[in-house]
Amino acid sequence: MKTWEKNMAPIRTPEDCPRLFDMVRVNDDSVRPAFYFALRDTLVAQDMEQATRMAFQKEKRWRVVTLKGQIIEMAGTMTGGGRIMKGRMGSSISTDFSQAELDRMESKLNEKVSKLHGCQEKKLQVEESVQRLQPQLREMKNTFEKYTNSITKSDITDENIFLIKELEANVLAAAPDKNKQKQMEKSLENFKKDYESASSKAGKVENEVKRLHNLIVDINSHKLKAQQDKLDKINKELDECSSIITKAKVAIKTAGRNLKKCEESVAHLQSELEENEKLMTELTEQLKKVEDEAGEIMKACQEAEAALPEVQEQYQKVSKEIKILQQQEHALQEESLNVRLSIEQIDATITKHNGKIKHWQDEASKLSLHVIEGQPNEKLPVLAAAELKAISDPNAIVNKMSTLEIQCSHLKPNLGAISEYKKKEELYLQRVAQLDEITAERDTFKCSYEDLRKRRLNEFMTGFNMITNKLKENYQMLTLGGDAELELVDSLDPFSEGIMFSVRPPKKSWKKIFNLSGGEKTLSSLALVFALHHYKPTPLYFMDEIDAALDFKNVSIVACYIYEQTKNAQFIIISLRNNMFEIADRLIGIYKTHNTTKSVGINPKTIAFREHDAVSA
Repeated sequence: MKTWEKNMAPIRTPEDCPRLFDMVRVNDDSVRPAFYFALRDTLVAQDMEQATRMAFQKEKRWRVVTLKGQIIEMAGTMTGGGRIMKGRMGSSISTDFSQAELDRMESKLNEKVSKLHGCQEKKLQVEESVQRLQPQLREMKNTFEKYTNSITKSDITDENIFLIKELEANVLAAAPDKNKQKQMEKSLENFKKDYESASSKAGKVENEVKRLHNLIVDINSHKLKAQQDKLDKINKELDECSSIITKAKVAIKTAGRNLKKCEESVAHLQSELEENEKLMTELTEQLKKVEDEAGEIMKACQEAEAALPEVQEQYQKVSKEIKILQQQEHALQEESLNVRLSIEQIDATITKHNGKIKHWQDEASKLSLHVIEGQPNEKLPVLAAAELKAISDPNAIVNKMSTLEIQCSHLKPNLGAISEYKKKEELYLQRVAQLDEITAERDTFKCSYEDLRKRRLNEFMTGFNMITNKLKENYQMLTLGGDAELELVDSLDPFSEGIMFSVRPPKKSWKKIFNLSGGEKTLSSLALVFALHHYKPTPLYFMDEIDAALDFKNVSIVACYIYEQTKNAQFIIISLRNNMFEIADRLIGIYKTHNTTKSVGINPKTIAFREHDAVSA
């Protein structure tokens, strides 16, 4: 109880209401934790209104008791009433006992406990024997009453003399032995006496055990405090260990989840590694191709280096010739002084025009014609010298260029539309191919669907015609002159609107089946059932009082038809009409006696044979 001392401190309560624990006054403070264990933070209110106001707070719910004894629990349940009780708690402190007295009382307690266990075992044995014998006694009484009632109520006639003899033999065989019954009743009474004596002894022993146990607990309460504290510590440690174990289990589960995630990531990485290996093989193949091309380039470079000395020799020869020409030029410089000025002017004009030629050649090289599919590749036209000389006015060309530039700026052509057109054309061709495949597949499915529809229609019409013909025959046989007809509501599509069942009873007009009487509906339905049986036989039929709405004649006709025409099936018919069940191969009678449902199987042929023998005798 010392674990509750930390909660005994005063707390803040709603409306500063006192706690029931704070109102308890004791002489020994060591017993206050026991009172707190029982009362906890129960508040004391003046009346029920204050109690409900304090019990259901927004922040916290309280357990409240009023001065009249009404209690409101934290769960919301309310209790009240009762009477004042006094003297249930003592105020004196128990005195100490010697160790010898404690040992003597413990030994006495152990003896009483052993006696109690023996009495309980004996009590259980007696109860088992009583429970085992009671159903046997009950069954014997039931069988005795059943056969006595059957004997008293049955009429003894010449017709059921054989059944009476069999029942008498069964009664004699099932009659209980009176001596054995008396012995069992005596043993039952003895067992009851033993049971009562054992239960009384066990009650006394239990009371004595409880008294001694309470006494020992009161004596050892002071001595067991230290042990109880140790036990509480051990329980705390056990709780901590259990919490640690639960945390470890949770960690194991989380580790398992993480392991699954890691396995999934490993599988993903393995797939990525396989893809990377494929990329590596592709790159190595490309590298081999590049190395082959580089080898070819190196060969060409070596050939160029081999041809370099010959070029250098030619260069030296040319340089020597240049030097000779330079000497000749120095010699002729004096003669060419008059001509140099005119040459310089001509050279200046030539260089100027050469620069223009290079500029326009560069501009012309930048120009290129777009490749158009289906058209031959054309190059920019280059005019020859004769054609250039034929152009008399260069300003006309400049004017034409300016007009063309203005037109191009206004047109703003989208040159990327050609590639877009090619992509759209490829996509269109793919879609056309898919459409052709889907249409071909649809045509095949459509053909198979039409074949199946035709097959279904043919099979249905053959079965419909057979059932219709057999229906007419069956209805004429059952009604002795009537007529029945199955008609398609929609003859072009028999599966859309269904089938109409029309019947013409004898000496009456054609009627639909829902306009017939109960007996006529029964006969027409049975005719349809037998027609369906003729088309596709079913091994087992279960019919529940199909003859309830039929008269004597029609019951006999239906029974004879079932017995004669349907030899290839088994009919289980529930019937209360003797015309129906008299010609059956087997009768199962259901009856109830003494609030018990029973059944009996009879072979009508053997009974008829016995009756015939009895009448002849």
